[in-house]
Amino acid sequence: MLKLRSPSQQEQILSLAMRQIEKMLKEMQTSGKDLSRLKLKKFQKTHHIDCKCKLCENAKTKNDLRLRGLLEDGFKVYVAGEKKNTQ
Repeated sequence: MLKLRSPSQQEQILSLAMRQIEKMLKEMQTSGKDLSRLKLKKFQKTHHIDCKCKLCENAKTKNDLRLRGLLEDGFKVYVAGEKKNTQ
């Protein structure tokens, strides 16, 4: 994860992300998708189940796979039963 130095940098990144999401939704709408049943769901992609890093070993001993090393955050867009992954 990036260490941000100022609140203005955080605002710039958030603004950029919101513009990209808005652009993606407009493209979906122009391609004929019905966005009335739109759902966004956050997800986290973690290390592979066979990873031997310290975080993954700790998760295995505690039997809690949510503690594995985090690779990336993202969100999934669901429209009328279809699934589309976005990062």
